[in-house]
Amino acid sequence: MIVSTIPYSRLHPGNDFARAYLVEPESVLGRFAFDYREPDSVKPLLDGGGSPRAPIGKLLADYNRAVGGSVENAARIDESFCVISGQQAGLLYGPAYTTYKLFTVINAARAYSETLGVDVVPVFWIESEDHDWAEVNRFFWKERRFRIEDEIEAGTPVSRIEVDARAFLSAVKQELDAKAEAWRLVEPERGVARWHVRNLARLVEGTGAVFVEPALLREPMRPLAARIAEAPDAIDAALAAGPVSVPEGGYLFDATTGQRRRLPRGAALPDQWSADVVSRVLVQNAAFRVLAAVCGPAEIEYWSQLKGVHEAFDIAMPAVLPRDAATLVEKGTARDAARLGLDLEEVVRGVAAEPKAGEGDPIAERLRRLAGEAGLLSGSVADGSLDLPPNTERPFKRTVDRLKTDLEKLAGRLDDARAEAWGAGRRRYERVLRELRPRGRLQERTHSLFPYLVRHGPGLAAQLLDSFDPFEFGHYLVQL
Repeated sequence: MIVSTIPYSRLHPGNDFARAYLVEPESVLGRFAFDYREPDSVKPLLDGGGSPRAPIGKLLADYNRAVGGSVENAARIDESFCVISGQQAGLLYGPAYTTYKLFTVINAARAYSETLGVDVVPVFWIESEDHDWAEVNRFFWKERRFRIEDEIEAGTPVSRIEVDARAFLSAVKQELDAKAEAWRLVEPERGVARWHVRNLARLVEGTGAVFVEPALLREPMRPLAARIAEAPDAIDAALAAGPVSVPEGGYLFDATTGQRRRLPRGAALPDQWSADVVSRVLVQNAAFRVLAAVCGPAEIEYWSQLKGVHEAFDIAMPAVLPRDAATLVEKGTARDAARLGLDLEEVVRGVAAEPKAGEGDPIAERLRRLAGEAGLLSGSVADGSLDLPPNTERPFKRTVDRLKTDLEKLAGRLDDARAEAWGAGRRRYERVLRELRPRGRLQERTHSLFPYLVRHGPGLAAQLLDSFDPFEFGHYLVQL
């Protein structure tokens, strides 16, 4: 495996704010609590402070015992610091950036623990109360979209969705190697959220990762949720400019009926409350002793709005650490790119030049010129202008005409061969794009890591985990 890095000065991460954060951080760091580039910058968080925390260790230990996470780390979460990230559920891990986020959390927890000399636990939040089933219910491979054919009522949180995934898995197995060892990592079950958590836990077994779903924190964090429900105006005033706008309702959802609906302003906190994008961050950072939150480009942008909101609620804001990102390049894809003279980095960046149809074959053009000369000779015989010995006109003309025909045929064959070669090159180019820029996007945003585990073995996950550095800020180009 060969790993190189594409700097974000050459690869746009997804939005202009995230690019500034990664390329010119001094221009935007004032909107955050800490400089993410220096692990020891978060030392002030070691002193505690802020509101007292409700104990959640036993809840998390019981949950992780059920899903396959680290029970030991979960049990001591009340006394430990953590690095945290999260993502909504997905089929077969969801897009690859979900797994790269998890890898970043695990590696960053180790790095902070070594640098600061304290116990730091990797925590991954499964946003199972998200209700966008259409976004969850998709798996892409080679320009095909696979989905679970179940009708789900709009607004239903993923945590409440149960499906029969056997037909979906059967279709994916027909596309991939059905006998591959990696299938043991994704044993199906009916609950979509629980299936996703178990899949991730099996993927990183032994790393100490702790998993959490928001429903676990509903009771311990009820006092904070009540404050959020009572004070939407305070959040409005503290929310900096950015992609998250002030909602018409409050900053919580009511999920009592089974479908999430935004809680009206001034309404009492319901029993089945659920967080939105702003309140989820507050709940997370109040529930855990977070040193760093691992974020993707879009999250970096909206976290930049929340420094004042944290201050308004007396909640410590952690460092915002960019997640690792990667494109995986298989040998066949690298070989196709080399044959076309394509630079892999340029393909990943989306700036590789498309192969163009060449001009006609130069040898074919010479043959056509000779055929033309033969045609002129034949014409001269026909009009009597060519001085030939007696009794030679007919064999001369017959031979020259045949030569003209054969030369034209040969020229046509050469042109056809040239066109076929260009067509093969075009098909090869399209194949490279399907692998490295599927649907015109970065590979990690469309493809799951799972097909690569099928093709290269489950050990690939550990190789990637060991190869990624949470404090090397660029896009990995991994040649398998």
